[in-house]
Amino acid sequence: MSIVGLPPFQPAPLIRGGAVQTIAAQVWPQWPDVRPTKTYKIDVTDGDRLVVMEYRPAGWAAGQRIALLVHGLNGCYRSRYMIRIGRELVRRGMLVVRVNMRGCGPGFGLARGFNHAGRTEDIRAVLRWLANLYAGSPTTLIGFSLGGNATLKMAGDDSQHPTGNLDSVVAISPPVDLTASARHIQLPENRFYDWYFATECVRTVRHLHQRFPDMPAFRAPQRMRLFDFDDAFTAPRSGYRDAADYYAQSSSAPVISDIRVPALILCALDDPVVDTGTLEKMRGQTALDMVLTHHGGHMGFLGRTGRRFGLRWMDALVVNWIERMRRTVGE
Repeated sequence: MSIVGLPPFQPAPLIRGGAVQTIAAQVWPQWPDVRPTKTYKIDVTDGDRLVVMEYRPAGWAAGQRIALLVHGLNGCYRSRYMIRIGRELVRRGMLVVRVNMRGCGPGFGLARGFNHAGRTEDIRAVLRWLANLYAGSPTTLIGFSLGGNATLKMAGDDSQHPTGNLDSVVAISPPVDLTASARHIQLPENRFYDWYFATECVRTVRHLHQRFPDMPAFRAPQRMRLFDFDDAFTAPRSGYRDAADYYAQSSSAPVISDIRVPALILCALDDPVVDTGTLEKMRGQTALDMVLTHHGGHMGFLGRTGRRFGLRWMDALVVNWIERMRRTVGE
């Protein structure tokens, strides 16, 4: 059975396992990035600012569709998936806005706060800014990994009253149950990712304290898991009691069924970063489009698609789904 014109996902030969798919997607060749049309700085809470990049196709005018892309943990507007999908959506005539979440990418030094899974207020701030700047432009929000959880959490919390001109959402490899995913990434076969994300978070915080030396000191133990980092830094610095409280309040799973705009969730059952148990239980119980594949890893999905997308099955699914949604609403 095809999915918006695609064959069901089958991993490319020799790229079958979740870990292999995850890593291969990060090194597989792709077109280089292009310069943004404009760069903006947007005020958010606590005096912090975000930096967003706009990519405008020729002939685009206010009232036409906008695609708003939100990266994952330790990412930024130059994350490879942001570059690829952003380029293709511009080619399809959409204005693309790539967000650097709080303190990320070129926004480093403009925010004392730290990006996390529950930063829904930052996404709302960008959606309101877009609605004021481009009145009447329907907006598709696309969140990747941790940004995918925040995307679903915001859409579920807002339910029948979407922020700005939001009319559709896409979430790729979202950790909808943060507690379960924290346990999942600690499994022996997944510990490399646990170490990698924790190490990158600690490195970011050290740079942050060099930029703002008046901030309270943070001393990381030598062997820190991502859960330990969230418990010692993310949670208390973001207004949560501890990691358990942060995970409970920021997980999107409890509100996914409240989403009232068209929505797509894509996740692989062999994802080494995200636990998919909650999504498996939800399958068939919500009106949104949920695609759970046996293989694909974490934002990997390298498999047969056709000439335009090469092996980038994930990209083809996202773009084809958005195009189908546009036809449904008469664009």
